Amino acid sequence: MEKQKGVSANIFLIGMMGSGKTTVGKLLAEHLDREFIDTDQMITEQTGLTIPVIFKEKGEQYFRRLEQEVIAGVARRRGVVVATGGGAIIVRKNRQVLKENGLVFYLRVAARVLAERVGAGEGRPLLAGKRLVTELEKLLAVREEYYQETADVVLETDELITEEVVEAIIKECRSRGVLGGWL
Repeated sequence: MEKQKGVSANIFLIGMMGSGKTTVGKLLAEHLDREFIDTDQMITEQTGLTIPVIFKEKGEQYFRRLEQEVIAGVARRRGVVVATGGGAIIVRKNRQVLKENGLVFYLRVAARVLAERVGAGEGRPLLAGKRLVTELEKLLAVREEYYQETADVVLETDELITEEVVEAIIKECRSRGVLGGWL
């Protein structure tokens, strides 16, 4: 299936928790005058529960089902900037839907940098009460191939500030014709 092009193309941001998807996504959407959607926030709004509470009370499998439904719905939209949950790519159907419905950017960050950003794992159910860098390295080891498989563009963001990541995404979008020639 051919990627969406022009002003209707979706821009999806994938990557680990703490990679900056939401922060970058909000600023990117502002620069492009597009709607920003955070799939984790949508799930929280739809259920009235926080992500940690969903994991604790309903389990990860239940959360992944909700996430899959939200991603499928968002992907049908056009011209939006979307930050996905860090683990969204572990579900094959999500990888497929993202790739088919927009340009996918993987915000790649080293585990040590992620550890500095996410702190003690508060609000991060898969990290709660664990040795942070070790757990992040384990999660990255499992997810890296899925991120790489899903991404159209991999951005190494360890040393970049938010504005630089946004500029890199806009430049890449221009070069791929997904901004419709403006900006």
